[in-house]
This record gives sequence, C-alpha cells and structure tokens, in this order.
Amino acid sequence: ILLKENDGNVYNTFYPIEYIYILYWTEEYEELIDFIKQVDFMQPVSNSVRILAQTDNIFSSLLQRTVDNKDMLLIFIDESAVPEMDKEFLVLQLEDILRAGQATGGIDFDSEHSMYINDLSDQFLENYPDSPYETIIRETIRYRFEPSPWAFYWDLAGFGAVIPTNNLSNYLSTGVCMEMAIDTRYKKLVSILGFGFSVHSLKKDMLINSAIWPEESSATLGMAYLNAGYLCLDTKHISLYPYIGIGYSGFSASEVDIEEIPELKKLSLNSWFPQAGIGFDFKFKMNEPYYAVGTGDTSSRISVRYSYRMPNYGRKLETLQAMDGFTHSIIVSWGLGGRSTVRAK
Repeated sequence: ILLKENDGNVYNTFYPIEYIYILYWTEEYEELIDFIKQVDFMQPVSNSVRILAQTDNIFSSLLQRTVDNKDMLLIFIDESAVPEMDKEFLVLQLEDILRAGQATGGIDFDSEHSMYINDLSDQFLENYPDSPYETIIRETIRYRFEPSPWAFYWDLAGFGAVIPTNNLSNYLSTGVCMEMAIDTRYKKLVSILGFGFSVHSLKKDMLINSAIWPEESSATLGMAYLNAGYLCLDTKHISLYPYIGIGYSGFSASEVDIEEIPELKKLSLNSWFPQAGIGFDFKFKMNEPYYAVGTGDTSSRISVRYSYRMPNYGRKLETLQAMDGFTHSIIVSWGLGGRSTVRAK
C-alpha cells in the first residue's frame, strides 16, 4: 500500500535495507532478488522517509525480529520454489545484512561471522562460477584481505662499521658508518637506494696533490648505491634477501685539514664500485599511532645488512704503494614502512 501511494518508488517509501528485510519476511523472493541486483544504497531517500525513520523504528524492529528468528527465515527460503542457486544467494545475502545491521563502529571483517560469510561466499563462487551474483558477492559481501605485492620501507638511521682490506687497510682504520636507505619491494623483488658516509683515521702519512695528508687525520668516505635483491624468506616477522648492486664513493678531508692544507680540498679519490651482500629484517608493529604507516603486516623493522664492496680508485698515490682493496660493511638500521593489505576479490 505504501509503495502504491508513492508510485512504486522504494526510495520515497523506505530505506533500501528496510525494504530488503520486508521482502525477506513477505517471502517475495523474486522481487527481492531483482531489487538486490539494482539497489543503490548511496541514493538518498526522500525527506519524509528520513523524518519518519526518527520515530517509527522500522529498521531496528525488523533487524531485531530477523536476528531472533533467523532460523525461521532460513526454513522459508529452503522451502521456497526459487532455484537452488538463488536460495544459496539469499542465505548469503541475509547473513551479510545481519552482519552490517549488528555492527557498531564499523564491520569487523576479522570476526567469526565474517569468516563464516567468506567461507559461504567461496563455496558459492566455486559452485556457480558464472552466476549473475558474482559481482555482488565479490564487491559487497566477501571481504578477504591479502598482503599487497608492494612494500615500502624508509630506514631512517643505520649505524655500523666499514672495514678496509688489503692496501686500503694500510692507510685507513676501521670506520664508523651512518646510512639511510629507501627500500621498495614488489612480490619477491627488492630494490634498495642508499646513501651514507663512514669516518676513518689515517694510519700513515699520505702524499697526495703534492701535499702530505698527515697520519691520524680524519678521512670521510661518502657513498651512494643502488641494490637489487630477491626475498628468499619473507614472513610476517622476518625477511632474508641476498642482493647485488652498484655504487659510487669518494674520500674527503676534514675542514680543519683543508684550512691548514688547501691541496686537500679536491682529493679525486673517487670510485664506482660493485657490491654484493645479504640482508635480514625483523619486522614488528609500533603501538604509537604516529608510526602506524604500514597498514598490513608491519609498521617498523630492524635490519642488518652485510655488504662486500669492491672499489677501484683508479689512480695511485704519489708513493710506490697503491690505495686499493675491498671493504666489508655491516649496518644495523631502524626504519618505518611495511607491506599493506589489499582486498582480494
């Protein structure tokens, strides 16, 4: 009667969810299915519907009655004359609207009820792969989440040691290193862009640019690199990945030494270098909302990376002994980021 008074316009008579509940109770399943296929929950209802909803309690009454008598509705559906596929969809839709109706503060997609609805959805999609309800189920009913193929980390601070070998170790002490890195991952692939510096002291006088760079002076080795790696192990809490890469490094003297010996301003001790290494991550959640930048498996990590760098400075000092050799780098860093979750449809 109410629909006839409004020329059959549901949105001028009820909220869509109210009309769905009514059709379940009146057992008008064909009309219910047709309405569900074309309903637009975002379409505004009339002012009269909004005003009446403040006092008529239609929705709350229908919801409570349905919650209390769900088993009765399931029997009605099972004994109806609609095809078996439609029956299963009507049961699935009923579970979904009850989940939404009972939710306070948003639907809990990790609840047992949601898991049950997901299982029903999977079973339906498997039994009826080309059904007219597939889009509705995938987009509005089934809510399964999986890790995104993309992950991002920003290592804000990394500290460690750079250990020279061969002739480099004759000139330079083991250095204290600081690095930052941006880590991008796609599925099993890893890309790391890093930059930093290490501070060493000279073990002996160095003759360069026709000047003496004196023993025990401070020498800074700046570097930038790009690595490509592969995730051999990647779980919610740990990752293990070997990598190879290329970088560029160069030495510089301290400002104090440059003021005393201007020839040290441009040392030209620079080199491209290949490198290989292995990294290990321990990933964990942060409690503070500020750090909750990873909405998936993690929001922070501690990383340990070992790199074997092979520079070739390409020139000899003004002595008989070349300044060549490899370096070992061990860095422990802390970073923000993570692999977010995406909805699987």
